[in-house]
Amino acid sequence: MGSRGFDRRRSNDSKGGSAYNRLKKQNKEVVESELVEVQSDLKGHVIGKGGCNIREIMAKSGAKISSRRDEDSFLIRGNTEQRARAKSLILEKVQEIQRKRNDARSLGEHVEIPQVYKGLVMGKGGDNLRDISTQTGAKVIRKDGEVYIAGGTEQQRQQAKLHISTIIAGARLRGVENEFNKVCRFIDGCNLPGDCKLKLEQVSEGDRMVLPGLQSQCRLKPTEDYEHQEPNSSTDGYHSQIMDAALKALRQIKYETEQQPKADMWCHLGKAIIRGADEEEVTEGEWSIDEVTAKLQSSEAENYWKVAFKEGVNLDEKILEGNLCETTTEDFKVRYDLTYSTPCGHQVRCKVWVAKADINKKLEDISIPFSDVKNILETIHFEDEVTRSRCQGWLVLPSRRYLQADILFPSCEFDCRLTIRGRTDRAVNADYAPDEETRLILSKYLSGLTFDDEDDFGLRLPEETIPEGFHLIHKRSSKRTLYTANEGYAIILSKESSWRSDILNEDSRESTDLHLHCKEWDEALCTKDWEPDAIVAKLPEFLKFLKQVQSFVAQEMAE
Repeated sequence: MGSRGFDRRRSNDSKGGSAYNRLKKQNKEVVESELVEVQSDLKGHVIGKGGCNIREIMAKSGAKISSRRDEDSFLIRGNTEQRARAKSLILEKVQEIQRKRNDARSLGEHVEIPQVYKGLVMGKGGDNLRDISTQTGAKVIRKDGEVYIAGGTEQQRQQAKLHISTIIAGARLRGVENEFNKVCRFIDGCNLPGDCKLKLEQVSEGDRMVLPGLQSQCRLKPTEDYEHQEPNSSTDGYHSQIMDAALKALRQIKYETEQQPKADMWCHLGKAIIRGADEEEVTEGEWSIDEVTAKLQSSEAENYWKVAFKEGVNLDEKILEGNLCETTTEDFKVRYDLTYSTPCGHQVRCKVWVAKADINKKLEDISIPFSDVKNILETIHFEDEVTRSRCQGWLVLPSRRYLQADILFPSCEFDCRLTIRGRTDRAVNADYAPDEETRLILSKYLSGLTFDDEDDFGLRLPEETIPEGFHLIHKRSSKRTLYTANEGYAIILSKESSWRSDILNEDSRESTDLHLHCKEWDEALCTKDWEPDAIVAKLPEFLKFLKQVQSFVAQEMAE
């Protein structure tokens, strides 16, 4: 019996040994791994959006696949068959990507556009791409849902890419997918009879703005010199509409954004420049106020006039000094703004405040004027010692605009733009902020900025070549003075020197900008304790103050 038991055990051990060896071999193969080399610029495509491609390869092969960000390879784990299948699928995906790239090269230079913005960039039937081609001289085409630059000089190609980047950056800032940024336009018929007719008058060459395309640029004017009319309530018919729009914008900021929402609400004077009118409208058109208002409102057919706003008035500041109580900023001399376009379709600003040379305080002990620094991404640490002793700098995001209300005054020299923007102290988590790598590359470059009182502009750009894909599109210096007015209002006069470029065209100008503020708004909106209805209740009085300033400035400048 023992013998039989022994024999049975031998027999079982013999079979078990065979199974054990097979299992051992299988387990040994499971833990075996191999590397498949893939170029770093192809790895992301192999992985796919959200890892969709690599998950599919693992499901088909049964292998486990991993990769470290700093390695140009994938690690495959599995048995011989699983590894071979996974390797084959990875290499097939690489070949597919390379084939598409080769096909794309025959079409031209591929322009990377986030999926959510492709329709906006291309336009209906590719209309926007054709406009970009016309405006820049580069040949911009679409193929299989992608955009390519198929021709043009290097400058034309760069301008086309900058134009596309600007569209994307603007869409990010507006939050188009969330329907932020209400735009409305109104006509104020003050000083004009109710039955007056209006026309378009082309601006002088000096008043033209650097804008995409070659469209006519016009201002809205009366068709004749009407006798001056006394103010009446009928010219304020748009007040209820603008109040409704402001209330909606403030409620969005207050109740639909992150914790401790803050805001800015103010307006400035300038000239509303109208584009989009055809030749016949420019030369022969006459309209009532209501007809013009309809043409200024956007529509699905897009057969409306577009409005750009040219800030600034040619005002001698002595006009304000003689009539308003002046409050000056003692410690800081000038503010600089540099706006950059990034390779991935973002716009960011470098903001620098420069202290006066004879200041006897530490920079960190001086408060920044007008609560000016907001939406901070990075603090810039200047390398130059003299610059570091006088300047404070930050990389910041533009504030997201919730309302832009243009009020056109055909009988007056100046129009006005009322703006409501959301703001925060730090903006690294904003949905339209660039990634950390982009921020650090730009802030490192900007650490090379230097300030020199003897320089014409004052702030000198770094000697180092700007990183690839970044473009300086606007720079401005502004010297600001605060004037207090009665009844809780204030005027900030900003003497500005600015430069703007779209690569092919440049524009430099000197101007004086007037910002109108309600002190109650400024104090409330920089805290978390404010109510939209209380803010909007002050708007009619603020608009009355706006008209008083506008009339006063126009009268003083005419004398």
